[in-house]
Amino acid sequence: MANHQLLLRNLHTFNVAAQKMSFTLAAKKLHLTQGAVSHRIKVLEAELGFNLFVRGTRKLELTEEGARFQRTLSKSLSTIFGEIEDINNADLYGQINIGATPAFTNGWLLPRIADFKKRYPNFNLNIFAQEEQNFHQNHLDVAIYYGESKLTDMYRYRLFGEKYIPVCTPAYAKEHGILVDGLNSLHRINFIHALGSDAWQRWMKHFDQDVQIFNQFYCVSHRDMGVQSALHNVGVAMGRYRFVKQYLDSGELISPYPSMDTNLGYELVCPLGTEKRPKVRTFVKWVQEQVNEG
Repeated sequence: MANHQLLLRNLHTFNVAAQKMSFTLAAKKLHLTQGAVSHRIKVLEAELGFNLFVRGTRKLELTEEGARFQRTLSKSLSTIFGEIEDINNADLYGQINIGATPAFTNGWLLPRIADFKKRYPNFNLNIFAQEEQNFHQNHLDVAIYYGESKLTDMYRYRLFGEKYIPVCTPAYAKEHGILVDGLNSLHRINFIHALGSDAWQRWMKHFDQDVQIFNQFYCVSHRDMGVQSALHNVGVAMGRYRFVKQYLDSGELISPYPSMDTNLGYELVCPLGTEKRPKVRTFVKWVQEQVNEG
């Protein structure tokens, strides 16, 4: 027989024409010309070896063979499309493996994840909070990176930009006279650093401040621990705005010093092509909606 793809196309065209009993209506549904529909039917009849429609009558009619064939074809196509739908629906169950940094996980994802559970209760999520993500080792479906990942052959979607913002509690600011003296108070605060981060150094350079940030300091191994330390009146931490916004809105933290913009941002990545899988597409769409809601 002819190319299978062309055969399937012509079979579908015949099925629509037989259901509509009109080449004109079939052409409209398939976004074709009437001539194109007629041509496909003729090609299919040549392949099958028998006529599907009665020629020479005003009203379109199926031949006896055409009616028999259409009944079988209709059932077969219905089964095929039903299987496709079942497969897609089945992919809306099961597990999604998500990788993100501890800061993103604790500061952005976890505060919102109850909404995902409410809307998609049949999914189970495996969330890997790690600084470096390994798609193969953890069998990740989706990962969220800060900055530019070096992964290749990936679908990428930029979520949002970021800025650094110093934060502390209102009580700590009052105790150390930060709101009264502004930048001059930098000489007497306790700096909270995150291991491997030079955010405070870059902030000082950006605002042209000559302050010894390692005279009085605490250092924590993860960035989100720095914000938690600030919440407990340990000192002033350098937060990322997206992760501290909830505390600023609630008044638990304040920003006593100016923020610093950065060109870096967060991007969602997954292996190229998998973004079309229903379960991945569902999660990506949910993340996009959360970003748009602020």
